[in-house]
Amino acid sequence: MVYRYVGKSVPRIDTDKVTGEAEYPFDFELPGMVYAKLVASPYAHARIVKIDYKKALEVPGVIAVFTGKDFPFKVGIYAADRDVLAREKALYIGHPVAAVVAETLEAAEKAAELIEVEYEPLKAVFDPKEALKEDAPILHEKLGEYRHAVFITPVPGTNIANRVKLRKGNIEEGFAKADEVIENEYYEPLISQGYMENWVGVARVKRDGTVEIWSSHQSPFAVRNLLALSLGLPIHKVVVHHMYAGGGFGGKAGLLLEHIPVLLSMKIGGRPVKLELNREENFHYMAQRAGYYFKMKTGATKDGKLVAHWGEYILDAGAYADYTVNIARAVTFKPIGPYEIPNIHIDTYCVYTNKVPTTAFRGFGMMEMHF
Repeated sequence: MVYRYVGKSVPRIDTDKVTGEAEYPFDFELPGMVYAKLVASPYAHARIVKIDYKKALEVPGVIAVFTGKDFPFKVGIYAADRDVLAREKALYIGHPVAAVVAETLEAAEKAAELIEVEYEPLKAVFDPKEALKEDAPILHEKLGEYRHAVFITPVPGTNIANRVKLRKGNIEEGFAKADEVIENEYYEPLISQGYMENWVGVARVKRDGTVEIWSSHQSPFAVRNLLALSLGLPIHKVVVHHMYAGGGFGGKAGLLLEHIPVLLSMKIGGRPVKLELNREENFHYMAQRAGYYFKMKTGATKDGKLVAHWGEYILDAGAYADYTVNIARAVTFKPIGPYEIPNIHIDTYCVYTNKVPTTAFRGFGMMEMHF
């Protein structure tokens, strides 16, 4: 048998990385492009009392300053829980509360430093177990009003963004038949994907309403679909240009900050807007892998059969969980792996805390559980 590809050398088509000709979003420019800079909250949980940006508007080259009041709606994928810019409250350190658009990056940075924000600090919660308690501060008081996918089950009045249950057989009878029972609890904090390239996005809105975005992402079709869904745009009016990306590891698989330069471009008549994060901002603004507490108990017989599995899985989703609510479903269904287990009892909680939002990282909840 003669193979066309197996056992044959395949020419590399990315030699432009070696020559320096490869173009990343950081390198990309458009005629008439302007620059955006975000202003971050220094508090993990605080009410926004007042934002004064008069001095920022006086900086030469500044086009406009926007706050959450300019975008009175929420965006999100599986759960629309995200403010474009923080409105009533800042929910984590680094939460963007304002955006400056200017002719140059230097002008945008200078203006951002001149914006004065008055905060009323609130009690914060950083541990998802603490966030589940009745006296915990509530991050999303209007959780019950948020749009969400039909397979997502938030619990209004709590910090539970999604509650997932899995039941099969009779768990008590299953453990009664077990010859060996192994029980343990595992913990992992939020972890940054640590990709080399900081996130960059360039967006413009054409006269016919078509949105174009060039950003650091892993999946152009996912970004297109999710951007259209989040902003209520017809999918044929969203064009995502794929460029080289300096790593992603799942962290750039969904919608990240693409909606911000798109909305800013809409506000200034469609001019191209570039939002470029530095390394510190990348840690503050970009979603990380969710932390977790996994408590599990598994029973087996001497002949090697698994007869029961009980689990309580608590995901630390951070301040926004529009992507992580679906990871909670993956975590619930993956622990049994390829095994036939007749008796299963699992409860999974996707919990809000006053930390940076979360998303996927190498396996969408599966790697943590398989470990």
